[in-house]
Amino acid sequence: MGLVGNIVVNMEFIHKFFEINRSIVLFVYGLSFFVMGLVVFLQSRRHSRLRLARDLGWLAAFGILHGIHEWGYIFIPIQSDYLPNSIIEILWTIQILLLAFSFVCLLIFGAELLADDWPGLRYGVIALSFLWVAQFFFRQFTSASIETEFRGINIWARYLLAFPGGLLAAYGVRHQARLYVLPLINFRHIYRMLQIAGIVLGIYAILAGVMVPVADFFPASVINRIWIEHLLMGIPIEVLRSTAGLILAITIIRALEVFEIEIDLQIEQMEVERVQAAERERIGQEIHDGAIQGVYSASLILESLEPMIADQQDAVRRLTQARSVLNAVNSDLRTYMISLRTASPTEPLIPSLRALIADPRFQGMLDIQFAVEGDPVLKPMQINHLLAIVQESLSNILRHAHAKRVQITIVAVDNNLTLSIHDDGHGFATDSENSGYGLRSMRDRARLIGGNIEIKSTVGMGTEVTFTFQGDITPPSMLNGRLLRVEDHSS
Repeated sequence: MGLVGNIVVNMEFIHKFFEINRSIVLFVYGLSFFVMGLVVFLQSRRHSRLRLARDLGWLAAFGILHGIHEWGYIFIPIQSDYLPNSIIEILWTIQILLLAFSFVCLLIFGAELLADDWPGLRYGVIALSFLWVAQFFFRQFTSASIETEFRGINIWARYLLAFPGGLLAAYGVRHQARLYVLPLINFRHIYRMLQIAGIVLGIYAILAGVMVPVADFFPASVINRIWIEHLLMGIPIEVLRSTAGLILAITIIRALEVFEIEIDLQIEQMEVERVQAAERERIGQEIHDGAIQGVYSASLILESLEPMIADQQDAVRRLTQARSVLNAVNSDLRTYMISLRTASPTEPLIPSLRALIADPRFQGMLDIQFAVEGDPVLKPMQINHLLAIVQESLSNILRHAHAKRVQITIVAVDNNLTLSIHDDGHGFATDSENSGYGLRSMRDRARLIGGNIEIKSTVGMGTEVTFTFQGDITPPSMLNGRLLRVEDHSS
């Protein structure tokens, strides 16, 4: 027997082996995706600061639905011996819908990972899903047989949903890893796992989205599962897909360690903030007991000297000036001491902001419009930093902008909070904004609570400070509607 004959015999043996054990292959295939989806679902962190973590729920849904779909190939034929054909057709229909829904979840996962850069991808998801639904109903009325109908629906689910979904997910995972995980020194091994996961998703996009069942139209008539099985000497496509699913499950589960590291960092940050609060309290006490008392004593000494030199007008005038300077220094020290000892606010964000805006320092000098959409619920530490950001912005407007009107807007929708402060002042050149201590302090505070600040300003056109934050901010009562309030705090 020649070489060709040996290859043919081996291919037949491999094909027969996998055909006999087809149920095991399908079970392992479904199990690898189901386990991945279940673990990701149990370990995902919706309120994590990482965008990837918040979108992993779609990957979990894909894995669970896809695993159940593959198990349908095992259990539905078993039920066909006991149930009428009409019920079996319903089960096959549910199974094909599970396939499509799983691919839609994968498509949404990829689109959400890239939504910050390409928000239009979400409309692409809707368009592709609509096209698949349209051909689903079209084939129900035009197919000659149930087998032809389900094969066509399966093929187009892979072409329209699985292939673009796998590619988007592959690029999105690698993009998020490169953007947010790579810069973190302690996350390098997680970055490698996510890079591998991205490669595997790209391979899966080809295996699941291109290697389709045989059909009488191009490209399914040429590039299909039979073609790839011949190239692999009879190894069925399910083995390749299950291998990809297994590697994907391992890499994603290994990458979930990022949540544990993130929790450790958050605990460490809380410890640092506690130590900083204690240190501020100590410094404030030392200012009160040391510097303030010393300045006050010096002021009293200067006051006691005035009667002794009453006939020396120049000396009295200088002593009066010195006392005024010491009193100003004393006032500043008390202000610093109070700011160091700032307690956590007892009121929610909106009432606390109203109280801040009503401060005579700002209300008497500025026409402040305050608009609120939604009702954010934040932690005291987050409220404290937001109040400090608003206070610093208003102080900068008073000191530098020479503005007359200020518009403060808060929009809290779902888990997104946007705070914007816009004034009609002189503005400044943004290329020099990094030199200001106040602006650096605002950015640091935003970073401490997981938010981001963007400052836009043009000389002569005013300044807009925009703070954005994603987290658990909306109470359940606000999910079914929005609340819009506009308040006038003009002088």
